[in-house]
Amino acid sequence: MSDTNGTLDEFSIDPVTNWRLAVAAKFGSGEEDTWWDILVELDDISLDDLIARAKDIGGGNGLEDAVLIPNFYTAQQRAAKEAILYPSLYAKDIFLQEATRNAGQLGIKRIILGTVVPVGQLDTSAQIMPGNLPEIFVEDGTVVTAVIDNGIAFGHELFRKTDPNASRVSFAWIMDAKPRTGSLVVPQGHALARSEIDGLLAANTASGLLDENRFYSQCGLIDYSWPGLKPAAMRVSHGTHVMGLAAGYQPGTKDNTRPIICVQLPTDLTMDVSGAQILPALGRAIDFIKIHAERYRLETDHGKRIPLVVNFSFGNFAGPHDGTGLIEAKIDHELHSTTQREIQVALPAGNGNLARTHAEITFTDEDTGNVRPASLDWRIQPDDRSASYVEIWMPPKENPDNLVRVRVTPPVGPRSTPVSTVPGETAILHSGDNVEFGRILYTPPHAPTWRGCIVVGVHPTFHHDVTDDLAPSGVWKIEIENVALTETDRVQVWIRRDETLPGFPALGRQSYFDNDDYQRFDSFGAPLPIDPPGSDCLVKRSGTISGFACGEFPAVLAGYVETRNDLAGYSAAGPVTTAFNATGPTRNGPDAAAVSDDTPVLRGILSAGSRCGSLVSLDGTSVATPQVARWMADRLAQGQTATKGDVSAQAAFDDHPPPSRPANTRIGGGRMQRRIRFGPDRKA
Repeated sequence: MSDTNGTLDEFSIDPVTNWRLAVAAKFGSGEEDTWWDILVELDDISLDDLIARAKDIGGGNGLEDAVLIPNFYTAQQRAAKEAILYPSLYAKDIFLQEATRNAGQLGIKRIILGTVVPVGQLDTSAQIMPGNLPEIFVEDGTVVTAVIDNGIAFGHELFRKTDPNASRVSFAWIMDAKPRTGSLVVPQGHALARSEIDGLLAANTASGLLDENRFYSQCGLIDYSWPGLKPAAMRVSHGTHVMGLAAGYQPGTKDNTRPIICVQLPTDLTMDVSGAQILPALGRAIDFIKIHAERYRLETDHGKRIPLVVNFSFGNFAGPHDGTGLIEAKIDHELHSTTQREIQVALPAGNGNLARTHAEITFTDEDTGNVRPASLDWRIQPDDRSASYVEIWMPPKENPDNLVRVRVTPPVGPRSTPVSTVPGETAILHSGDNVEFGRILYTPPHAPTWRGCIVVGVHPTFHHDVTDDLAPSGVWKIEIENVALTETDRVQVWIRRDETLPGFPALGRQSYFDNDDYQRFDSFGAPLPIDPPGSDCLVKRSGTISGFACGEFPAVLAGYVETRNDLAGYSAAGPVTTAFNATGPTRNGPDAAAVSDDTPVLRGILSAGSRCGSLVSLDGTSVATPQVARWMADRLAQGQTATKGDVSAQAAFDDHPPPSRPANTRIGGGRMQRRIRFGPDRKA
């Protein structure tokens, strides 16, 4: 290998996708028959057109069997152009390779690569769902709450009715379960309707007590014959805790007016917290929820559709952070694509405020007018079993070519050749003896973002089975040289999230920027939650808001400590960046803050554990969010609106800010006093 610039194929959908496929092959998951989940952007063709073109491509071999369309996309949706915004599909490695070479012929503008899907999770024979599913009639004041998460123990008593054998969960999709027959046929895993859940509750209840282990085993949620972690078998599971806050009620309280739709994302997918690989599965979850939520009708008022509140308590660090990412665009589209009912979405602001994962670069000092160097010290940690990524996003430009040049110097090995914002450019990162352990790749602008991005991808620093091509830990120096940007242009840099979640086996270790001029603590030794005034450090706390939370319409929530009335130090801040041809950013930061910690010592708040009668504590903006989702559902049930503006206004009404009230970029309208309490008051 040489350290000179290389070029990819003449047409490449996404060079990062190409590199990820190569890394997967190197580290054990890139076999020819491997299935991936993908999110695609089609070029004015239908899904049926895509299959027809796949049949004719590949030298006459036909690739129609190498791509799988989820069965809940109806025949009408498959036949119509733009019926589904960014459809989520499954594809084999051979299809992805061909799509890279012949994207134009296939009619594909872009592919977002998710993660490998074990063949045993897929039902390739699933029949297409009929277009008109049976309607579900409900009483006035009913609101559907949908939760997308992982480890959702949906048999918990807080999700049941007065009759212990009757659940409020109408639909539950376990994406990584073993496929089995049932009333709901899904392309991946196993899904249950309320009648099946009720039947399993009755079959596993004796003397009024549910045998939860057997129940979840028969549901497919806990299956030890199936590989992977089983979060619902643990004392603490994130999804159960979140759904308890969003839609947990004592039996008899909201038996018929708060039906639940829950989607459990694959556990192996949620172990990778970067957010990049979750996009196709998340898109699929949104489609599933919308399909089944459409079935609900009021018994009165001519079968009017009822409101829907969606809670997704995941965050990420990556993406353009301007509201134009595919998931942000899909959420905004689904939120406002119908005028027949109200749909609201609640998202967390994120927990990366102090993570040192964001930098903002200007090449001219505002005080002196001098051109200053743009250099970032990127510290990659040892024992990191997943790849690490830095995304360098260009400002929106009519002419995006040759704006900057990027070089990277590894801890061991030569300085790379520069990579410019020119399509096809790439540079290999390697040791002195030409062992490749990373690449610099440029992704040209795509709709709807229209901003180029240079990605630095680095191999894991540890692997159980592979010893070659592992990247060295330590400081990787990233140099960004201005070529054609103006004094006011800003380059935004984000490190992808890469940590191991509590209770999960070791995978990632979060890398971070380790610049000497970043001030971490105040004069008393406490972490600084905001950027010091007058600091010229490139590494910022501002702009750390989750990449998922940059859309225009969802309600985005920060977290605060109840006893001190202070924002949690980890609670991420805005503003978001400005999109191409936009007059300004889509949002300034979160819309409001809700309680995420009882006290500075008793971190987190109490909600449902994985077993009935249990309560556990979790913290983060992901537990602030479902409390507000619950408030939104209550408002919608009363015939009121529950927009992000309503959330902000309620927070401003609830809050009595002291003189040191945090900036709007961190707190939005203020602190909502809408605490959901389970168990004892821990601050008493």
